[in-house]
Amino acid sequence: MESGEHLLARVGLKATLPRVRILQHLLAANDEYRHLSAEELYVRLLKAGERIGVSTIYRVLVNLEQVGLVTRHQFDQGAVNRSVYELSFGEPHDHMVCVDTDTVIEFRDPVIEARQREIAEAHGYEVVGCELVVRVRRRKAEC
Repeated sequence: MESGEHLLARVGLKATLPRVRILQHLLAANDEYRHLSAEELYVRLLKAGERIGVSTIYRVLVNLEQVGLVTRHQFDQGAVNRSVYELSFGEPHDHMVCVDTDTVIEFRDPVIEARQREIAEAHGYEVVGCELVVRVRRRKAEC
């Protein structure tokens, strides 16, 4: 996987310290299949000894989203409507969001992907993007 500096160079952005550090944490989160909010990034950066303010984190995330390095998801999670971020590369995938814990679970299903293409084609379209979010809750017997 490319480093933060290489990713920034590829899209023509200067490798500033906030950009590099935020990308490093998003790369680590990607390895864990995690999606991070700006606040979670702030906490991770603080724990790593980085002094990058929340407003800077938001500005960097918007900038990274504009150049296509980061994807922002806005999962309605109960009364809270927060944005979480993940890197924009990798295989197409969908998300499940637990309505009790706000846990985001990535999954890939070629059958779902194929069915989406079939439905679009049946209506004379082609799929150019898709975001499937399935809200879930653990069954009581499994808790």
